[in-house]
Formats: sequence, C-alpha cells, structure tokens
Amino acid sequence: MNKFRYLIGDKMGAESRGFVYANNEKEAIKSLTKQGHSVISVTEEHKPWKNIFDKPRLTFQDKMLFAKHMATMLRAGITITEALQILGSQAVQANNKKMYDTLVNSIKAGRSLSESMRDYDCVFSELFINMVETGEKSGTLDQVLDYLDTQLDKEYEIRKKVVSAFIYPAIIMSITVILSFGIVFFIMPKISDIFLAFDVTLPLPTRILIGLSNFMTRQPLMAFGTFVMFVILTVLFFKLRALKNFRDNLFLHLPVFGRVLLYANLARFARTFYSLTQAGLPITRALTVISNMFNNALYKQAVLAAEAKVEQGGQLGEAFEGQEKLFPVLTVKMLYVGERTGSLETTMQQLAVLYERDVDNLTRNLTTLLEPLLLLFMGLLVGGVAISIILPIYQLPNLISR
Repeated sequence: MNKFRYLIGDKMGAESRGFVYANNEKEAIKSLTKQGHSVISVTEEHKPWKNIFDKPRLTFQDKMLFAKHMATMLRAGITITEALQILGSQAVQANNKKMYDTLVNSIKAGRSLSESMRDYDCVFSELFINMVETGEKSGTLDQVLDYLDTQLDKEYEIRKKVVSAFIYPAIIMSITVILSFGIVFFIMPKISDIFLAFDVTLPLPTRILIGLSNFMTRQPLMAFGTFVMFVILTVLFFKLRALKNFRDNLFLHLPVFGRVLLYANLARFARTFYSLTQAGLPITRALTVISNMFNNALYKQAVLAAEAKVEQGGQLGEAFEGQEKLFPVLTVKMLYVGERTGSLETTMQQLAVLYERDVDNLTRNLTTLLEPLLLLFMGLLVGGVAISIILPIYQLPNLISR
C-alpha cells in the first residue's frame, strides 16, 4: 500500500492533517469520505528511497535487537535520536545506515518515532509501529518496546519451529522425486531397448514407464516445456489472489501440518493481542492491527468481522462464535471468561502459552507422525518405478514361451 498525506475539513470548517494508506489516490479519497470527512487535498508521499536497490532491509533478528536495544538505551536515559544514531553506527549495510540517519533527521524535524517509522513500513510492520505509537502517547515507550521484544521473540520461535517442521518432509520428498527422475531418464532408456527387442506385450506399469522415458529422452523440448508449465502453474497457485481463500483453507486441512498451522496462528493471535492490550491499545484497534498481521486470508477475514461486531457493542467471545474451524471452542470460552472476569489480558497470555506449547509438542513429534506417510510416498514412487523394471525381467521367460 502507498502512503497519502491528506488535508480534510469538518462541518465546522476546522481543518486537520494526517495520513492514510491505500492502493491509489482514488481509494484514499473514498476511505476518507466514508468516514464523513470533507477532503480538501490528498497527496501521495514518496518513500525515502529512490528505487528498490536503496531499500533498507532488516532481518527478523535485527528487528528483535532493535526493540531490545532501544528499550535498554531509553531506560538508561539516552534520547531517541542518540539511540538511533548508536544503532545506525552498528549497522553493516549502507541502506540501513541511511535509514537510521533519515529517522534521526525526521525526529529532529519534529516528527515522532512512530511517524518516522511509517516511512519505512516495508521494514517495520503495522504491529511494530502501532505499539511504538502507543508507547509514545502513554510515555512508556521503553516498557512497550520490552513487550514488543517479547512478542517478536515468541513469534520468531514459532516461525522457526513451523519452518523446521516442513524442512524434513520437503527434503525427503525432493530426494525421492529426483531419484525417480534419474531412474526414468538415465536407466530406463537402456533397459527399454532390451525389453522391446523381444517383441512381447509388457506389463502395463512397464509400458507406462517406457512411454514416459521415451517422451523425456526423445522430445526433450516438449518435456522441458511441460516442466516449465508445471512450475508456472504451481507459482500461480501460490500467488493468485483469487485462489487465496481456497489455498489457505487447503493448508489448514492438511494432515498433521494443518494442525501445526492452526496452533501457530492461534498462538500469534493470542500473543499479539496480549502485547497490544498491554501496550494500551483499545480492543477494536488491536483487532485491526492483528488482522493486518495475518497472512492467512481466513483468519484475516474472521478477525475483521469480529472487530466490526465489537465496534457495534458485542463481546469479543461472541464475535468469534461460529468460527470453530479457526477459533476452537476452548478459545471462545476462555475469551468469554476473560471478559466477564475483567482478566482478558491474562486470558490471552494463557492462551498464547497454551498454543505455543502445542506448536512445540507437535513440531517435536512431527518426524514420528510423518514417517508412515513419507514411507508410503517413497514406497509408491520409488517402489513403483522399481517394480515396473523388475516385473518384466521375472515374467520375460513366460512371455517369450507364449
């Protein structure tokens, strides 16, 4: 999304300035008009970098260290600009150094840290910026940065566990496919000539394998084109927005992996909600920030729908009813209890710990859970290729005698 500076007026003629995020100027004006404002002007604010090569990049660990070091230095009495200068002096990449210098100059010009960070929304997430903004307004920026550091640390742990859970089966499946491809491409052409020389009807699996081998070796351009088409279709499946709902729903229903993703999303939801409310954000604003955090379209839509219900006066637990596939009954009941007892923040923290533990247990036992599925996959693919080669060798004497 692009950032637009606006000048608006109310019914009394008073003017106010600010910014709004939208895909284009028309959408920005439409958004402001929907809120009942009289739009005077809307101007796109260009990014502080000229092109993609000037774009700063911070890793997830860099952002964690940013929050941790900023909190420590602010608590020690160092000013925000001095803290940013120190972080900038430790940056290795020139683009990152330039970003810190720009942030310092922006703050010296009278803007707040959160406003300055919005110019680098490609680096700092909305969660990050909103928590910093809340800390500035409440005068507890160092404490809020501590919450943010904990939030990022927990999120990093979950990401690492989910990624590691997918790596092992991905490696096994890749090796299996490569091995099968090598047999079909390099070994089968030599054996097929021997089989065909006997002029007998070969078993169906062998004929399929020979046909596949002939297609790959005798029509390499067409085979390569088919492979490229398969890659393109796979990329489109993962990239097309029209398929996002279907794709995200499919991933959540995958055997074993779906449960890992479910618990990971619930843990992120609970931990982020806890961090935002601890920082002082109202529930509706916290839900808006959380919805933008989710990559999963189903969770994004569910949280936005809940935010609308809460905005209209509904309870948070009630807002998530009917979403059992995304928010289990246990989660909804605990939200009800948290609201009724006035301990919603504590409830969210307990939910976060609960689901983080579930993610940890599942990923730790994932190898044991997946071994039968992986063995079945390897057996069907490699075993099927091997049987297609061995079967006619054993049957060849009988086939010749006929």
